Amino acid sequence: MSFKQARAAVIITLLIGVAFSALQILWDLHGERNQIDRTVNQVLSTVRESATQAAYGLDETLAERVVSGLFEYEPIYIARLRDDFGNVLAKQERPQASSSLSWLTSWMFGDNQHYEIPLTIGDSTDLVGYLEIDVDTGVIAAGFINRSAMILASGFVRNFLLGVALTVFFYIALTKPLLRLVHSLRQVDPASPATTKVDIPAHHAADELGLLARSANGLLMEIDDNLWRLREAEQTLRERESRLRGIMQNVADGILSVDSEFQILQCNPACLQLLHLPEDAELIGQNLHDYVVDASRLNLAQLLDQTTPENDRFRPVLDRSIELVLRCADGGKIRVAAVFRPMQYDDSLLYTVVFHDVTAQRRYEERLVYMANHDPLTDLPNRSMLELSLRDALSPNTDNSRHASNIGTALDGTAMGTGKGDVMPLLTATAMLFIDLDRFKLVNDSLGHDFGDLLLKEVATRLRSVIRRSDTLGRLGGDEFLIIIPQLSETQEAATLGQTVLDAFSPAFEIRGRQLFVAPSIGIALSPADGDDFATLMRNADAAMYSAKARGGGTYHFFTKMMNESAVARLAMENDLRDAIKREQFEVYYQPKVHLSTGRLSGLEALLRWNRPGRGFVSPMQFIPIAEETGLIGKIGEWVLRRVCQQIIEWDAQGVAPVVVAVNLSTRQLIEGRITETISGILQETGVAASRLVLEITETVMMQGMNRAVAILTEIRRLGIQIAIDDFGTGYSSLTYLKRLPINSIKIDRSFIRDITTDPDDAAITNTIILMGRNLGLRVIAEGVETTEQLEFLRAHDCDEIQGFLISEPRPPAEIAILMEQLEQA
Repeated sequence: MSFKQARAAVIITLLIGVAFSALQILWDLHGERNQIDRTVNQVLSTVRESATQAAYGLDETLAERVVSGLFEYEPIYIARLRDDFGNVLAKQERPQASSSLSWLTSWMFGDNQHYEIPLTIGDSTDLVGYLEIDVDTGVIAAGFINRSAMILASGFVRNFLLGVALTVFFYIALTKPLLRLVHSLRQVDPASPATTKVDIPAHHAADELGLLARSANGLLMEIDDNLWRLREAEQTLRERESRLRGIMQNVADGILSVDSEFQILQCNPACLQLLHLPEDAELIGQNLHDYVVDASRLNLAQLLDQTTPENDRFRPVLDRSIELVLRCADGGKIRVAAVFRPMQYDDSLLYTVVFHDVTAQRRYEERLVYMANHDPLTDLPNRSMLELSLRDALSPNTDNSRHASNIGTALDGTAMGTGKGDVMPLLTATAMLFIDLDRFKLVNDSLGHDFGDLLLKEVATRLRSVIRRSDTLGRLGGDEFLIIIPQLSETQEAATLGQTVLDAFSPAFEIRGRQLFVAPSIGIALSPADGDDFATLMRNADAAMYSAKARGGGTYHFFTKMMNESAVARLAMENDLRDAIKREQFEVYYQPKVHLSTGRLSGLEALLRWNRPGRGFVSPMQFIPIAEETGLIGKIGEWVLRRVCQQIIEWDAQGVAPVVVAVNLSTRQLIEGRITETISGILQETGVAASRLVLEITETVMMQGMNRAVAILTEIRRLGIQIAIDDFGTGYSSLTYLKRLPINSIKIDRSFIRDITTDPDDAAITNTIILMGRNLGLRVIAEGVETTEQLEFLRAHDCDEIQGFLISEPRPPAEIAILMEQLEQA
């Protein structure tokens, strides 16, 4: 510092000396320039009169003397005297003085100066000539430059000596005491400043250096006290930070600190774990946006919009909880509930963010929602989801209600599901296809529910393959499926899909090595013509489906108003049927069977009749299918069997000849429940011998599985009851099951007997059945015999028994008892 101070003092004094010297030289230069003009004018004034005389008198000798006199002035290097006509009377010149400082001379005095004075006589203005001189400025400047150099040199020496003197003085008076103060301060212990004191320099106790030393000692005391308090605060802070770090390190939730641009400032290890990052990964400095899935960034943007400038300060919002989807390092995604707590820091807004992983919870919730709206077996939408889909599909159809009458007319014209017919524009409608599998229950009950479930899955797969992307396929339950087709423009679109569904069921279903053939019955209803809500539309589609099923199944029908009336009537019949079971409104009629060889009575067939109050007798063809579908057939069949047994006991009591009675047993009765125990219980209850009964079953029992059918029928045979196959030839006639089933007789269906005498095919089929039965040791009974020709044909081909209106129509018990006596006597 002392060297810098000395250097600065010398430089400053030198600069000041040079500056003053330069000012002095400039002042002298100005005076020198004025002095040149005055000297030249004085010289010219001295010779003016003589020059005027020489010019007036054209005296060249005098002119020479005037010019020579001018050369006595050293700076003049050219002198010339001319008359008034410009003729030179005298002229002298000499070389200019040469110098290396000519550039400096030109800068200070300019180039050589020219002077000219006119010559006149006295006070007159008559011009007699001119006197001209040129002055060499280099001669004048030489002396001035020498003087100026002396001034600069003396000033430099003087100022240099002054700078050295000042340097020595300041070093002794200021620098040396300051160096001692610095030395004392260097001895101060930074950890304990108060233990060292700064010495006050000698002879400076009362001046600024003494004040500086005392102030430094006071400052050291304050610093020492502040250091002690700071150490205490740091210790407290370290303890709190340690506890906080322990919490941050072990808390399961991720905790971040971000700025208003979501730049990450701090994070805990849980954040790394949530994002599947390694433990040594660095999140600080990265932006939270980089880990937020695009779809969730809107939530962050909305959060930022909640914070607005106010009076050049940020106004923080309350704690906000939003849900974000974060992108993990391994490419996976997690869903988190993020709580943003804003805090003010200077003029900036920061957020403390707490992330809680809700991925599993949301998946569970989504799964619950999915399960609530989907069928667990087929993964198809269930009724709830179908209702929502239909509601969405019907939304754009509200303006089309005025076209309902036109649509209804179109449907009446194409009600039958043949896939053909006129195409009618619908002006945008929604179709509902109600699909029910024909005879699915037989498959389900015979092969087991696991087979049925697998079949339903396969059905769902096939249905998925035929619908459009805009269609909705769902399962209502059991074997019922629903397809919603939005934005139809013509009926043919729904018909086409209905036919496509039928075609999809043509190939067999391969289930565990078995080939199963299942056909659907499809009902089609259109909105708004057939209803503008789910319940109405489904009810009408259901009615159309039942219409398709009533016609044999394996087809589709459009809904018509007549079907609605039929559905209402069917529902009324179902309710009355249930009431009929409670009130025992059924009656059993009997139709006799006779031996062809003797004409004598061979037995009776019990036929159910329903005397519906207010409507009379209802054909079994009308209510038996309903009883089958609703499951009421079990109760009705049990009632019939018990009533037949009771009737046998009554006839025995009346002395009527013993007779064997055949009772029809539905496939559902046979497979469902415990039919063997039920029959055995009724026999024990009534006391009827098992040999007095014949149970007639149809060929559809084979659909339940051969092994199961054989097992059940074998148990019934062991009770002593005979078994007959009813309606033989109309279903699954096979030598295999005839050989395996424990049956006693087969009944040829009336459809073959009707044209037996006119149709060669029916005659051949009937003859074949008779021969087959005889070869298998089975009795053969022909149903529906109504003419003598039919009887004679059957007798000629050795049929065992006949039954039909030729013998007797079905009659009530009292009448049949009389008929039995007549037949016995015959």
